[in-house]
Amino acid sequence: MPRLLQRSRPSESLPARSAGSDGNALPEYEAPSFPMNDDNKAKLERMVASHRHESDARQYEKHLSESSKNLIKAVGSINDVLFQRRNQLARLVERRRTEGMEEKSHTEKELEEHVAELEATVGELTDRSEKALRRVIDCRAELEDMQSVLESVLGTVRAQQPRPEPKPKKEKRQQRNAVNDDDDDEDEDDADDDEEMEENEDVSQIVGIVDALKEARKAKIAEYSRLSAYDRYAVNNDYIPFKRTWHDAMHPDNEIPLPDPSTWFDEHGNPVKGAGGAEEDDELVVEREIVDLKCPLSLQTFKAPYSNHKCKHTFEKDAIMDFIRTSGGKAQCPVPGCSKELTITDLYPDDVMLRKMKRLAEASRRNVDATSDASASEEDDDTDASMIVGRTNNIKRERNNRHVEDIDED
Repeated sequence: MPRLLQRSRPSESLPARSAGSDGNALPEYEAPSFPMNDDNKAKLERMVASHRHESDARQYEKHLSESSKNLIKAVGSINDVLFQRRNQLARLVERRRTEGMEEKSHTEKELEEHVAELEATVGELTDRSEKALRRVIDCRAELEDMQSVLESVLGTVRAQQPRPEPKPKKEKRQQRNAVNDDDDDEDEDDADDDEEMEENEDVSQIVGIVDALKEARKAKIAEYSRLSAYDRYAVNNDYIPFKRTWHDAMHPDNEIPLPDPSTWFDEHGNPVKGAGGAEEDDELVVEREIVDLKCPLSLQTFKAPYSNHKCKHTFEKDAIMDFIRTSGGKAQCPVPGCSKELTITDLYPDDVMLRKMKRLAEASRRNVDATSDASASEEDDDTDASMIVGRTNNIKRERNNRHVEDIDED
C-alpha cells in the first residue's frame, strides 16, 4: 500500500539523534510523561470530525477519481488504435489474396512492421496503465482508512491517564549508611532500585500522539496487505470498468464475454494478461452478438447506463437510483431471476455500454449509406462494390438474429 500521505516511507531509517542549532547532538527521544490536556483533546476531536470534509482530503479524492477515469479512457483509446490498424492490415491481405497476388506490396509490408511495433508499444502502455490504476486504488483505500486511523489515535489519547508522581526514595539509606558497611549499602541500593522498577512497571506508559498515529497506520497497512488481489481490485468499481474497457477494445467485433473476475489475478496476486473468453462455438457467437440497448427498468434506450459489480445487469442511471432509494437504500436486482442485492455505492458509469452503442450507431449509419448507394446503383442497373458491401452487411445482421440450426440448413 503506497504511503502518499506521509513525508517519509517506513523503510527509510531516521537518525537516532538529530543535531541542534548549535551543532550538538540532541538527547534521545523520551516518551511523554503526561497525557494530552482537555483543550488539546477537544481540538483533536474536532479535527477528526472534520477530516472527511477538509478541502485537502476532497481535493485528493478528486485527483484520484480523475486519474481513474483518464486511465480507463486511455486503455480503451490505445487498444482501439491497435485494433483499427490490425483491421487495415487484414483488409490489405484479403484484397491481395482476392486478386491472386502472392507478393506483398510495399504498403502492406510497411503496415505489417507498423502493426508489430504498435502491438509491443500498446502492450507496454496497457501494462503500465493497469499498474498505475492499482496504485490509484491503493491510494484511495489509504485515504478512506485515514478516518479510522485518526479515530484510533483519538481513542488512544482518550484512554490515557496521568501518571502518578514518583514516590520519594526512602530515607532509610542514610540510617543504613551510618550503621552498615559499604557492601551492605550496595545491596540495599540494589533492593531499592528493584522496588522502584516494580512500581514503574505497574504504571502504563504514555504513548505520544505521533507514535499512536504511526502504530494505527501500521495496523491498517497490515490489514490491507492481507487482502487478496481479488478483494483489493477485482470487485473495485474503478478496476472493473478498466478491465471491461480493455477487453471491449480488444474484441469490439464480437461479444466475447469477459472472463470471471476470479481469473484476473494469479495465486501470487499478479494480473493475468490476455482477455480471452470461452470457446468460440457458433451458438455462443450468435448469442453474444445481441446487445440490448434498453434499460430493463425504464424500457428506454440508454442515455446514462450504469452497471454494478454485484451482477451483470445494466440500468439507466436515474431509473436504478430511484428504484434503490425507494427501497430504503438496498434493493434486489429488478431483473427477473437475479437475486443480488444492490446499493447505490455498487453502481458505476458503464462507459463500455456507451462504446457499444456508438459502434452500433456507426454500423447502422454505414448500412444505411451502403443500402442507399446500392439502391441508386440498381436504378442505374449497375452493380458496384458498395451494393455488395451493403448486402453483405445486411445478411450478417440477419444471420445474427437467427438460430444456428436454421443457418446450418441454409
